[in-house]
Amino acid sequence: MKPVIVHVVQHLKPGGIESFALEFQRAAQPFFDVHIISLEKQNVKCYWNNIDGFKEFIHMLNKKPGWQANIFTQLKQFFEKVKPIYVHTHHIGPLIYGGVAARQAKVAHIIHTEHDAWHLADFKPRLLQRLIISLVRPIYVADANFVAEQVNRLMPSLNPVVIPNGIDTNKFKPSTVSKQQLLQQAGLPTELKFIGCAARLESVKAHDVLIKAVHNLPKNIGLLLAGTGSLREKLQQLVIELKLEKRVFFLGHVDDMTTFYPLIDVFCLSSNNEGLPLSPMEAQACGVPAVLTDVGGCREAVCSETGMVVQANNPTLLSQALLRSLTQKRKHSPRIFIEKQRSLDQMIKQYVSLTQADLRRKLC
Repeated sequence: MKPVIVHVVQHLKPGGIESFALEFQRAAQPFFDVHIISLEKQNVKCYWNNIDGFKEFIHMLNKKPGWQANIFTQLKQFFEKVKPIYVHTHHIGPLIYGGVAARQAKVAHIIHTEHDAWHLADFKPRLLQRLIISLVRPIYVADANFVAEQVNRLMPSLNPVVIPNGIDTNKFKPSTVSKQQLLQQAGLPTELKFIGCAARLESVKAHDVLIKAVHNLPKNIGLLLAGTGSLREKLQQLVIELKLEKRVFFLGHVDDMTTFYPLIDVFCLSSNNEGLPLSPMEAQACGVPAVLTDVGGCREAVCSETGMVVQANNPTLLSQALLRSLTQKRKHSPRIFIEKQRSLDQMIKQYVSLTQADLRRKLC
């Protein structure tokens, strides 16, 4: 029998944490049975098209708003049944429920990954997290140096281990089909160079800044937006106001992102806040350079030789960086950066090795 790992997440709606857990599950499956427990119940088939082979390893609880004691019981019973080598929690709710239940079930190792630290800026959430961490005693991980620095500033005693998020370079890779052919198959204009963005259509992602930046660019440059969200209509209205209807395309939710990145010439996130974003690293694994705003861990997500970071909320600077990226000649592919420093295989090995190091510490 294979060793068991259990990830506990709040939900499985599209997002970075959810992609992290699902990609970890898929890549580690040859060597581990990786279960994902979502505290909230959703129809995951609406969001993810690649889970058919993992149905027996994805579990939905039915947590409602507020605290539910029976969630602790359900998790404890599950942990006692599958006997994981470690339980891996993501964000404060899963840390509380999954961490406490894992301790009750006498799971040997608990890992908690901090994907961002903005919630720790408020005193009450910080106090709650400090209390739970002292009770659960997880191996504490930050997914970026930026996040670790924030944690160390707000809760100096934690001193998290830094393990950057990783990308599956076997899944995300340059296409063997020409971009012109791919655009034609997708029903998109073949005469345009495309900037691409994959992110929720919400205010934190600042798509309006990106759209305004595109307005400043030559007319042979377009924008592809992958993702859904509450601001879609408002952003579509902005596109109409700027007369960009023939250059900006809303693709909605894209089931398979490996079909999106080969369509674009440069990837861009114009966010106001990020942890260590996955989408620009996926794009770079496909050979696509990235331009990001200088927030959160974005500098750590970009190849220093092919990518750029610019000030947030500045359409002029963003348009200048995008134009440089689209016109510069490159000696290197950003994929090299991902293969050497941000691969999924390396990330999984680092997480598993944490439990071995923790065991050695306990034996000593």
